[in-house]
Amino acid sequence: MEIIYLAILLCSIGFAIAAIYISLVLKRVADVTKSLGTTLKEVEQQLRYITPQLSSSIRETAKLVDDTGEKMKATDSIFDSIDNVGKSVQSLTEAYKTSTAKLNNEQFQESLKPIVEVLKWSEAVSQVFSKWKKRPTRRNEVMIREKTDIVPVNTGNEGY
Repeated sequence: MEIIYLAILLCSIGFAIAAIYISLVLKRVADVTKSLGTTLKEVEQQLRYITPQLSSSIRETAKLVDDTGEKMKATDSIFDSIDNVGKSVQSLTEAYKTSTAKLNNEQFQESLKPIVEVLKWSEAVSQVFSKWKKRPTRRNEVMIREKTDIVPVNTGNEGY
């Protein structure tokens, strides 16, 4: 019978140890839960402060995206115009290539003659104009015939 009493004593000691251990674990869980509750309250307060700011930031971002979209649509016509200019230049280049391919060297020289003539005459006109701009005004110019003779060039009878 003493063995039974001893076994019951050991079981009651084991039960007491298990009860103490479970109570300590539950106390730690309660402390963690309390700490978690405090942390969640702080997070909730911070979210109350941050949420309106985030909402206004999202609204501003939406406005900026809409504005950017409108501005991008406005530039579409510019890029279409640039595309059209590029296509025009390309077609002009192709037309030039086909026309120059049809011309042989002699025909090319013949087609350049009027341009060369225009350049020659424009150079001549430019020289005449520059000489005309540099012509002397109505003042007496002198010319030395010999070492001792000085004769006025503009005598007034030249038609000026």
